[in-house]
Amino acid sequence: MKKILIAAAVAAACAAAPAAAQMYLGGGVGASRTDTDETSYKLYGGYQFNPNWGAELAYNDLGRYRNANIESWTLAGVGTLPLTAQWSLLGKLGLASNRSRFAGTTNYEALLVGVGVGYSFTKQVGLRLEYEDFGKLSNQGGGNSRGSNLSLSLRYAF
Repeated sequence: MKKILIAAAVAAACAAAPAAAQMYLGGGVGASRTDTDETSYKLYGGYQFNPNWGAELAYNDLGRYRNANIESWTLAGVGTLPLTAQWSLLGKLGLASNRSRFAGTTNYEALLVGVGVGYSFTKQVGLRLEYEDFGKLSNQGGGNSRGSNLSLSLRYAF
């Protein structure tokens, strides 16, 4: 009887996991800080495995850095702490591949760290306010070679 109850509990947990999992897409605008203050844009998509853990891929246009365009592709694990039915806190940790478009530079990989707050209007639609640090932007030294971004985005889950 114990084995049947354990098997039923495991089966119920496995069946419930896909119901909590969901994919999402989002996009937003923000203010980035490179060697100057710039307007930024981002597009992202991810998979929320359960209410607390997910993974996310994003494209970020951080504006200009040393008079050249700078963009970053990121892959991060996302931890979410639900506070209420609508509000949640989030943290990101992952890898940023930063690319500046001027001569003599290559893609530069750096640690991505981010924190934010989310508000859900419905189960599918929500807002995010995030701060992300993209690390070093290029392989050329001197000046402020780090990039960060404060953004507001709209998220749609399906």
